[in-house]
Amino acid sequence: MAETWGMKNSKKITVLGAGSWGLTLSWLLCEAGNEVCLYSHDDEKAKRLAHDYKTEIPLPVSFNPKSISITSELETAISGSQIILLCCTAQSMREVSKTVAPHVEKLYSNNQKLVIVSAAKGLELHSFKRMSQILAEELPSAKIAVLSGPNLAKEILLGLPAAAVIASEDLSVANFVQNLISVSRFRLYTNNDVVGVEIGGSLKNVIAIAAGASDGFNLGANAKAALLTRGLAEIARLAVHLGAKPTTLAGLAGMGDLLTTCSSPLSRNYNLGLQMAKGKSLKNITQETGAIIEGITTTEAACELSKKINIELPVASLVQAFLTGSLTPTQAITTLMNRPLISE
Repeated sequence: MAETWGMKNSKKITVLGAGSWGLTLSWLLCEAGNEVCLYSHDDEKAKRLAHDYKTEIPLPVSFNPKSISITSELETAISGSQIILLCCTAQSMREVSKTVAPHVEKLYSNNQKLVIVSAAKGLELHSFKRMSQILAEELPSAKIAVLSGPNLAKEILLGLPAAAVIASEDLSVANFVQNLISVSRFRLYTNNDVVGVEIGGSLKNVIAIAAGASDGFNLGANAKAALLTRGLAEIARLAVHLGAKPTTLAGLAGMGDLLTTCSSPLSRNYNLGLQMAKGKSLKNITQETGAIIEGITTTEAACELSKKINIELPVASLVQAFLTGSLTPTQAITTLMNRPLISE
């Protein structure tokens, strides 16, 4: 019998990571009436945020000091929490989970109900592990869920409506998180297909790089529609091989996230492809962005994984080729269009 995780009421929620997504989720959680603690490993940043409660994003958004606390003390942040949202990069997920492990195990030893939620999208390099797999390895006692969907932080901070998926193998866990995080303009749907939700959220960043390049070359709506359609088929092929449900890839964490990330200049991955098509180097773009572009490492991991399990990922392979410089974006697109003719 599934464990009951309770009805909606105010509970302490910890957000680990004070980047744009961590700040956005903290704001949403405050809006939902929860006690929120935002953790930043950077003590100066924590103090600055705690002083004026304003995000570093140039938008008219501020936190209510009565609703949120900000700290660089990890034990303080985690103590008494019912949900911990990990808003870190995919490649730092293992390090972060190792760091929080002693504090999390302490809470579980006191029989406290606690859900660990990954808000990161990507695959770990060389191990090809999804974020929930890393959490399961490093936090073996934890109840784990993943948050994914078409969620551009800047749009949400402007008060625009959005929807997302909260996935857990235990739907009672997903329901618990859904009830606490959902607000009128941020609607959460539950799912128990963790594999599909994570692969969809990760691989869409790879296709978004290609979509940005397509727009950068002004290839038109027809070409982009073909690219996104074949890109989604590619994502689904890999996800289903790994155990996902095909229907998940037609939902918010699949097609929904793909459409958003492949069409908005607010997407770092889309913008990367767009700028490379205009002649900028990968190094210059990443320096100017000043933040992690997850699609770069996800492309590498996905291509390594595809070779290991013998699954063809033609779009991802060509994205890797122009990211590594073995093909120009123009050559990559030409190669894709001249692949052998097959049935759909």
